[in-house]
Amino acid sequence: MSSFACRAIAARLVTAATRRRGAGVSLGRRTSPPVAISTSRGLATTSRAAAAADGDAATKSEGARSEDAQQTLAEVTKKLMDCRKRKAAANAVDLLVGLGHAGIQPDLLASTACLGACVAAGKMDLALKVFEEVFDKGVVKPDEVVFTELIRGHLRADPPAWARITGLLNRMPEHGVNPTALTYNLLLARCADDNELERAEALVDRMADDGIEPDG
Repeated sequence: MSSFACRAIAARLVTAATRRRGAGVSLGRRTSPPVAISTSRGLATTSRAAAAADGDAATKSEGARSEDAQQTLAEVTKKLMDCRKRKAAANAVDLLVGLGHAGIQPDLLASTACLGACVAAGKMDLALKVFEEVFDKGVVKPDEVVFTELIRGHLRADPPAWARITGLLNRMPEHGVNPTALTYNLLLARCADDNELERAEALVDRMADDGIEPDG
């Protein structure tokens, strides 16, 4: 065979081999990884969607419980205010305790209404117990109205419990509350009723020391 023929045959073999390799590469390409990646992404997306749905459900559930608690608190507060009108101290305390058993923390309005019911009924020992358990222990932060409720109760005693009243005045700053003319007016009115001029003068001096101006 001539050298030209050998070269021609060799060229055809190279061409054929190249075509087979090209065909093999084309046929041998694996298409599964992209599918696998796409599937994995789909599963991840589905998983995130499911987690988001669970989170939304939990949030909605917590929101519903919060709304129920607020509704219950509003209903109990209304009953507590009615107890104050009826001077039903024991009933008021039971309602406040019931909130705790239900896992609902009372707010300032509910707590003040309960304390006010005790004061209205003349149950000052019970009122002081409510103050101790709710306000002294930090369950609810008191305001001036809470203290004036107790002061009103002590002023109704005959004679007024001035030692306890003075103690309350001294304790107010400990709870971040400063007495205003509202508190002192109650005290001065009782001094006027009882013609206690010296006590009234001492209260006026105390007001001046605290920088409180009379409002009447």
